[in-house]
Amino acid sequence: METNSIVGLPPLPPQLVAVLASNIDGRLNNVLFRQKQMRRLHGCIVNNMDDIRASIVEDYGHSPEEVQTELCLALQEVHTHFASLDLKHDLQSEYLVAHGEDNWKATRGAGIIYIIPTTHTLFYSVIAALSASIAAGNCTIIELQKSSSRTSFLLWNILTDALDNDILAVCEERPSLSFLQNTLVVAQRRLDDLAAEGLRVLIPQDERVAAIVDRTANVDEAAAGLVMSRFAFGGRSPYAPDIVLVNEFCLGRFIEAVIKHAAAWMRSGSLSQDACIVTGQKKLRSLLDGVAPEDGVQTIVSGDDWGVVQIRNRNSPLLQRKFEGKFLILHAVSSLDDAINFSNSKDNHATYTFARLDAAKYVSESIISQAAWINHVPFHMLLGPALPHSRPLSPSSRYTANLFRVPHPKIVHPTVDSALVKSILLPSAAAGEKTLQKLLSSPPEVEQRPGHRVGFFEQGLISGTSVVLSFIICVSMMGVRFLRS
Repeated sequence: METNSIVGLPPLPPQLVAVLASNIDGRLNNVLFRQKQMRRLHGCIVNNMDDIRASIVEDYGHSPEEVQTELCLALQEVHTHFASLDLKHDLQSEYLVAHGEDNWKATRGAGIIYIIPTTHTLFYSVIAALSASIAAGNCTIIELQKSSSRTSFLLWNILTDALDNDILAVCEERPSLSFLQNTLVVAQRRLDDLAAEGLRVLIPQDERVAAIVDRTANVDEAAAGLVMSRFAFGGRSPYAPDIVLVNEFCLGRFIEAVIKHAAAWMRSGSLSQDACIVTGQKKLRSLLDGVAPEDGVQTIVSGDDWGVVQIRNRNSPLLQRKFEGKFLILHAVSSLDDAINFSNSKDNHATYTFARLDAAKYVSESIISQAAWINHVPFHMLLGPALPHSRPLSPSSRYTANLFRVPHPKIVHPTVDSALVKSILLPSAAAGEKTLQKLLSSPPEVEQRPGHRVGFFEQGLISGTSVVLSFIICVSMMGVRFLRS
């Protein structure tokens, strides 16, 4: 049965009508109400832990450690967003105007958040977005197919039972475009059709993740982190490295370390269950299908559903795209500049640079990407969706609450510029000419960089010059001795 009490929209299911009405009422503007909903969200996770674990294992074949990680990170998201709710600060901010003060930083909830989840670590992905949405003061709609997985079915049931049905709705079919225009769509996977419709959409880019291992890196630590990031969660994370660019001078040591850590990872049992091995074998065959002999593909080590592959031909299609699966792709580079130039030949979502800090600074500044991690892999990013394009990264949650809020400043006092324009526009005022004369003066002198500081490039030039000068001096001295003899 469908109904519609909202003018201008096609008939809607009753749960969507309830959410629209609640958004108009502004129930979630109340911080106490939000805190109660967050506590209920936390409670529904804690009370259904066993069912959640069983659902994730059945759907994805994740190891007990991986399932535990997903549960812990989901609960951490709820705790983080609950801690951000400060009733005292909220009341102070609300009454600034009543006390005659400006509130330039005021924000309000975006309204209704429509979540389209990713299938990768589905449980965490939904909880991360939902908890941020509630903390931001929004009603939420989640698009879930009941029959698509046991985890989807479980999420549908426990969330609708725990939270008020006028602030949360779950739907199987996507509403009309006219309805979505009244929401902020959080698409956790690439959906070009939504972006093309001119909706308010937070959407990730399907871009490559590149790792760079320099000769100055701690090779063993780099290998350990990159093996784990590629093999964990079936290699399906959008932040698993798609290509590892290794300096040719340390390639041999790096390969030895990768083999050691891959073997240790296999023995630990922290891989997907045997039921997923067939899928892994198909992915490996699919990955190597169509690769020509001239691509120079060498399988260094492999198992039933995993592998480490070195590619020598830079034009190989395997170096140009994202992929899923427990396969680590290696490629040798001759220098940092070589790695930078190759990385910038394609769009990069993120980079992991393992190098001495001054070299890592140079690389991270030179490669265009949304985020750059230095000498470590952000293991928490292996769960959940990729960050929305051109949005800030948070150290403590996948989505910040502010991402789901919009600016709403409240200004009591005229600004300096406002007073200036008013004074200039008055026909009888002479302030305009005085102001113009004042602004015609030049800005302050620019301070030059102190000459004693030596940067990364300067150090290279100094080193190179020293070598050349040493060679010239030695040759000159030998020539003088020869002439004297």
